[in-house]
Amino acid sequence: MLKISCPLSRPAERKYIFHVLFTEFLGINYEVEFEQRNEVEITLPEGNEHRLVLADVLFSKREEEWLKPESLPNRPLAKLEVTGQGSLPMIYGLRDSSVQSMSLQIDPPSIQCSLDLFGSCFFMLTRYEELVCQERDGHDRFPSEQSLAYQEGFLDYPIVNRYTELLWSMLNSLWPGLKRKRRESRKVISHDVDYPFFTFRRSNFSIAKESLGDAIKRRQLESAMRKARMIGSGVTTLERDPFNTFDWMMELSERAGIRSSFYFITEQTEADIDGNYSINDPEVHSLMVRIHERGHEIGLHPSYRTYLSPQQIKREFRILCHEAELAGIRQEQWGGRQHFLRWKAPDTWQGWEEAGLQYDSTLGYSDRPGFRCGTCYEYPVFNLRTGMALKLRERPLVVMELTVLDAMCSGSDEEQAFAKISHYYRECVKYQGDFTLLWHNSRLVRSLDRKVFRRCIEELQ
Repeated sequence: MLKISCPLSRPAERKYIFHVLFTEFLGINYEVEFEQRNEVEITLPEGNEHRLVLADVLFSKREEEWLKPESLPNRPLAKLEVTGQGSLPMIYGLRDSSVQSMSLQIDPPSIQCSLDLFGSCFFMLTRYEELVCQERDGHDRFPSEQSLAYQEGFLDYPIVNRYTELLWSMLNSLWPGLKRKRRESRKVISHDVDYPFFTFRRSNFSIAKESLGDAIKRRQLESAMRKARMIGSGVTTLERDPFNTFDWMMELSERAGIRSSFYFITEQTEADIDGNYSINDPEVHSLMVRIHERGHEIGLHPSYRTYLSPQQIKREFRILCHEAELAGIRQEQWGGRQHFLRWKAPDTWQGWEEAGLQYDSTLGYSDRPGFRCGTCYEYPVFNLRTGMALKLRERPLVVMELTVLDAMCSGSDEEQAFAKISHYYRECVKYQGDFTLLWHNSRLVRSLDRKVFRRCIEELQ
């Protein structure tokens, strides 16, 4: 069993990140000893005299600096040059301000690492910067452009996974007999059900208006034509509804051995934003039953104004559970994703915890794909304000289809879109992680959208 000797400050925060990295990610047993010291030292007492010493920066910040701008990383970040592994940005670490590159030799019997690996991982996983920085977009979301990952160029790969691999390589070089957890990469597919059916509660004028918007404003002629065909159809022809893509999606997932998740809105807190249906509509009830009977998962999509309201999140989850009970739907775990990806650290996590949900999958950016939390592993979360680890687990969102399809210059390049998504999939596979993909049922109207989604399910292996 490894022994971790660390400074006395921030014991709850240290215990949390040790648990995530050693237990959750690596599966290595350890014990922690707090003592008067300035760095973190890892040894194997019953083994040999080898030791790993790592810098300690974030958790040694003064109390008056904690969760304040003074505690944020100094930019530009220095680079850690690791022999045989390339260059890594150092979020926190010991550095000479005049030097932009540090070197690390992984050679027993003693390894000295100037990277504050534990503090850096804690910073990313807890979304520390989002509690400190006040910048928000029009929907009160933390913008990707303000993130350290975007500004320092590592949003497109999971930095926490790279740090974890560095930790493992150092441990393994010192104690080759250590064994780590075996993992298998997964495709985790989910669908936010904002609009289950295009024609629901829509007038012919509304249908015509959106069709014109697709044709003129968005220049999506195929989508415009398919929607325009629904004028005058009413709700009796839902099988032809362009948003009714559920059976097709489930069939693709089933052939690939994937259990997909469908997240439903149960109450409206913002008109014209929180979908066009009620959870107890007969058509929606029937849809939920069909999803469950085919072996897929039902989840919660909390409405627009819930992200700062634990009471409303709990209320909407209770509604979902009630409707699921009426439909005979029983599941071992319940999770979901915030509508519009509206989320605030750590309040929204705490709301989910108090509601009794087991996992959240909100944490991706609304405007670009990437690794907002720095990892492609599911992990337990931490409340920065209370200093307490929660039971709730985060399942980070890596790609939302809108961030890829809407960012394409031509808007009709299948290869460009699939190549972009494939990059993030390969990054997840590299670490035997989870590739989490969100694809709205309402974003499969065009043949381009359907082709790219099909390839994501069938060709990403």
